[in-house]
Amino acid sequence: MKNVQWLSSSEIREQLDISLRQLYYWEHKGIVNPHSITMGSREFKRYSLTDLNTLRKVKSLLDQGYTLTSAAQKARMKAN
Repeated sequence: MKNVQWLSSSEIREQLDISLRQLYYWEHKGIVNPHSITMGSREFKRYSLTDLNTLRKVKSLLDQGYTLTSAAQKARMKAN
């Protein structure tokens, strides 16, 4: 089994300097699909390093003036 490092929403937010609302919006738009971990009655989202890299590319493209849709498409093209 492959050893995967999981990052919390807060860790992603801090590394990218974005709000949690922005992160969740990007998730809602399908840019990333975090892993859900249930502990008791609570559910936690965990992001992989691949998710972090995708989000980093999207943020960089947005900072360059791309729309969210075009940034997400371009980030996916770079990943393939």
